[in-house]
Amino acid sequence: MRESDVKKSRVSISAEQGDERMEEPLVSVLMVTYNHARYIRKSIDGVLAQRTNFPYELVIGEDCSTDGTRQIVFDYQRRYPDTIRVITSERNVGGKKNVIRTRRACRGKYIAFCEGDDYWHHPEKLQMQADFLENHPECGLVYSNYNVEDVRSKTLIRDFISYKEWVVQDKLTPMYFLDGKMSVTILTCTVMVRNELLKKVIEADPYLYESGHFLMGDIQTWVEVSAIAETGYIPESLATYNVSEESATRSNNVLSELRFQASLSELTLYLSNKYNMSGDVRERRLEQWCDASLRLALHERNAALAKEIRKRKRIFTWKDRYRYFGALNALGYYSYILSLSLKKRLTRRRKKWYE
Repeated sequence: MRESDVKKSRVSISAEQGDERMEEPLVSVLMVTYNHARYIRKSIDGVLAQRTNFPYELVIGEDCSTDGTRQIVFDYQRRYPDTIRVITSERNVGGKKNVIRTRRACRGKYIAFCEGDDYWHHPEKLQMQADFLENHPECGLVYSNYNVEDVRSKTLIRDFISYKEWVVQDKLTPMYFLDGKMSVTILTCTVMVRNELLKKVIEADPYLYESGHFLMGDIQTWVEVSAIAETGYIPESLATYNVSEESATRSNNVLSELRFQASLSELTLYLSNKYNMSGDVRERRLEQWCDASLRLALHERNAALAKEIRKRKRIFTWKDRYRYFGALNALGYYSYILSLSLKKRLTRRRKKWYE
């Protein structure tokens, strides 16, 4: 994606009303949103409820939502013009471009993240994390424990890392993220990062962050920051992660889910090669990419992708062969779909027999 494309699509609503009213913020809160009308008020309120001894700004990237999110965001901006800036455009630009233009608008020394379907429940999140980074100049980012709320079942699990009894590593490195044995997952809504350090890793590899090739943008940030700086952890739960019916990482659409998984496996393979991981790690990542991409090739009927995987995958199982031929021709595709359907029916029958 060319920089000119981002600049053309970007319009700062609050800029028209005068950013000079805003103090220079120590922290910028980056919030991207699209069709989050059900959640966005709680997300914004969690930011506005922060108690700090420093100025901060909330920069919202609104991508032409169609469910009322846009009107909600504008209403908040009108009521809190000294804190909120809205970055938007006349047309939808997509998730990746929305993140890029919103990130470039952040002016703070530090950037904290809260997507429009998550929220912060702790009113001192920003203060605690800014204090940590101020007192630990060797750290590039700090993250925390979190709650998980399932909006479908209306259940809430507090202190999720403690609940899962995960072990928090004292020192995170690229190996921690890429060897497939992570003990803790870093959630975006819990992170605060140094803005200059974030700019540094992005400028060093714009393909990784701004090409639009990879569907995710946070995992590579944690990997690359951990390669050049220390990371910090606050064991207290500061944010809540919403498990919703549809999001960037979860989808009821099979193709969307497969595309995300294939992109994620390709990303980890790219990073494993970039950071010269051991042959064993790279081999596992290649296998994961082949498996995810072959499933995608089958459902997309993408013969070119299937042939590429056939060249790179050392061992082809009978499932691989089914998927491969399913991607190449209609007979193979429908045979595979039929076998899956029969397998599901048999599984359901077995369950009935045991009940």
